[in-house]
Amino acid sequence: MTPLWTLLSALLLVLSMAQPLSSSEETEIEILKQAEAEFIKSQNQVTKNAVGSLPEPIPSHMLTTSAPSIATVSPGPSLAPQCPGNQLMLEGSTGCSCVPSMVKDGDNCTCPVGFTLEGAAECKDVDECDGEGSAPCGLHASCINTPGSYSCSCLRGYLMGAGGCQDVDECALAAVTGLQPCQSDTECKNTAGSFTCSCPLGYVMEPNGQRCVDVDECSFEEQCRRELGNVCINTPGSFVCQCQQGFRAQPPTCVGPECPDYTVCQDVDECLESPAVCDGQGVCENTLGSYKCVCQPGYRGNGTHCEDENECTSGAHGCDTNARCSNIIGSYFCQCYPGFDGDGHSCFDVDECLASNGTCEHICANTLGSFHCSCRPGYQLHIDGRTCVDIDECKLQNGGCSHTCTNSPGGHTCNCPPPLLLATDNLTCSNITSCKLRNGGCDHICTMSAEGHAQCSCRTGWKLDEDLRSCEDINECGDFTNGGCEQLCVNHPGGFNCTCREGYEVRTDDLTKCQPVCVPTCQNYGVCVAPNSCDCPPGYPGVGCSAMCSPPCAHGGSCMRWNKCLCPAGWTGTGCHTALCELPCANGGRCVGPDTCQCPFDYTGPQCLLPLCTPACQNGGSCVDVNKCTCVAGWQGARCQIEPVQCQKPCQNGGVCVGFNRCHCTKGFTGNSCETAVTTPCVPPCQHGATCSPRNTCTCPEGTAGLRCERLTCPVVTMVVGMARAVRKASRESYVDRCGPLGVQLCTKYRINQARVYVQAYRVGYKIQCPERKSR
Repeated sequence: MTPLWTLLSALLLVLSMAQPLSSSEETEIEILKQAEAEFIKSQNQVTKNAVGSLPEPIPSHMLTTSAPSIATVSPGPSLAPQCPGNQLMLEGSTGCSCVPSMVKDGDNCTCPVGFTLEGAAECKDVDECDGEGSAPCGLHASCINTPGSYSCSCLRGYLMGAGGCQDVDECALAAVTGLQPCQSDTECKNTAGSFTCSCPLGYVMEPNGQRCVDVDECSFEEQCRRELGNVCINTPGSFVCQCQQGFRAQPPTCVGPECPDYTVCQDVDECLESPAVCDGQGVCENTLGSYKCVCQPGYRGNGTHCEDENECTSGAHGCDTNARCSNIIGSYFCQCYPGFDGDGHSCFDVDECLASNGTCEHICANTLGSFHCSCRPGYQLHIDGRTCVDIDECKLQNGGCSHTCTNSPGGHTCNCPPPLLLATDNLTCSNITSCKLRNGGCDHICTMSAEGHAQCSCRTGWKLDEDLRSCEDINECGDFTNGGCEQLCVNHPGGFNCTCREGYEVRTDDLTKCQPVCVPTCQNYGVCVAPNSCDCPPGYPGVGCSAMCSPPCAHGGSCMRWNKCLCPAGWTGTGCHTALCELPCANGGRCVGPDTCQCPFDYTGPQCLLPLCTPACQNGGSCVDVNKCTCVAGWQGARCQIEPVQCQKPCQNGGVCVGFNRCHCTKGFTGNSCETAVTTPCVPPCQHGATCSPRNTCTCPEGTAGLRCERLTCPVVTMVVGMARAVRKASRESYVDRCGPLGVQLCTKYRINQARVYVQAYRVGYKIQCPERKSR
């Protein structure tokens, strides 16, 4: 009987699971009534069949575990005949017996099993279910008291077994029976007393909860790094990153969990890989993800068909305004006009007058791009445009002279016969009667004689010429006296000067005498006796009678007298070559400069007191003697180069200390102490400010829910409500759902958990209380 009962219970359980859920409240209530009726009918039938066939007195679902209770009725004082034990003489009876609610046990009357004595002769039913929890039926069963006994009924989702009520794996049961507790594209997951339907990774449940729909990961931002040439392609349950057209994937540069989950794409240089992709005069230019053909400079077209461009006619040339543009196939060239110089793109005027006066004999005038020649007064330009020809003014009206005209290059002069004198107009002649007219014709001094004639005389240094008018310079340096000069005499009009030969200069006290010049000047009372030659006193044999020291004074020292130097601070000795150190140099060091020691190779410092370690001490070690290091913090070795295995902060999350404050972290952790978990970006990304946690899961903030926290949730309100007859106890729980864009005040949804043959049916109502949206 027990296997038959178990099989029927499981079958009805699966049937109840396979019935579809309704979103309408009226339909759900109707389904509940049908489920309750079917459950009661089938349960009664099964119970009858089970009772008729059971070899055992109590079925497995009606176990009685109460201990037998025996109550004894004490006889009271009576005049009736004495009955054995606690039996009574009942009314209308001639013998001793027990009351109907009691049973006879030998000579005594006792209460049946499941009852207890109350009063003298009354048996009261024992409520075995009256106690904390669900004992004696266990955690997952409900206890139902019956007269004289009790029955255990497993809660929904559980079946009675040898060890009590055990959870039913609805997902495994559905797989055996061929029924589907969830839709075909959802996954069934068993829970304690029930099961849930969820979507696999890469899918989300539709709002109606009927089926799973694929998540388009490509609709999220920055899935595949488009700036790296990637394009996102959605696939069922996932997505892939592929290189866009014109890009090629680079080989990965790292291996491990910290590597990015996108592909690094490199632009394909079509021009490099296919040099002949552009024919003719087209030139290939690579672009990001593609390429284009353009015409070479000097050609025009669409890159596929190119023809020569006449830059000179189109104005696309860069020739100077003073240059000529000449077109050639594929290009052009510029040439400056005559009179200009440059590369054609920049032309500047050539000043022809700078070179050989422009071939002009007299005056050359430069113009923009050319030049022209002109002549001085008294000349005229030749027909060749460059040569100047003298004009003979005397041939034209005697040059305007009243008497004699004499032509000269570029001009002419008028002459007068004696005693006439040329007037101020330089043309006419007049008689001399006064020194007022042209100074009486005298060069220097004019005086009138007693006879009324003009007489000429000259200033000092001049003498009167034979014409008795002109004055001629007297050369004072020409006689044997040499003008009285000791060395050189230099004549000049009206006088002379005395100068000296090289190495001498004129004396300031006698301008006719010369004295030698010494460079440098003679010092220390020396006398310059010849050019650059001094007569020096004893002890100063140097140049210019300077002191002379051998060896020479070094380091800025001054030679004061013969072999005697005045040394600067920090130096002493002959020639100031010995350095002075205020503190002596130790360990074989040598003083090589003021307070400067030159130390041996194994010491250093101002006084060579600090030993050197070669190579140097590492990791904070101190050199305490030559090539001897003192190490700190556990470092060892001759140069403190051996790292100690010591971590001041212990390694976390299974990390192992492998050096000085260095931890070798287990997979998935990083940091100095392995304290930071390595997290890769969640795909699809978490929404509404959620945090990406390890294993591609999202930690949702309050008010959100879902695999990616994509759903906004309503406040949770739980209420316990009483239900009708078959529903012994039910609860109303909140149902988490999005409250819509309009902020609906109250949204309610009901779901019926259908009856199973082994458990009482009950209904759970889901109620969402949404906050009222405030108007702005």
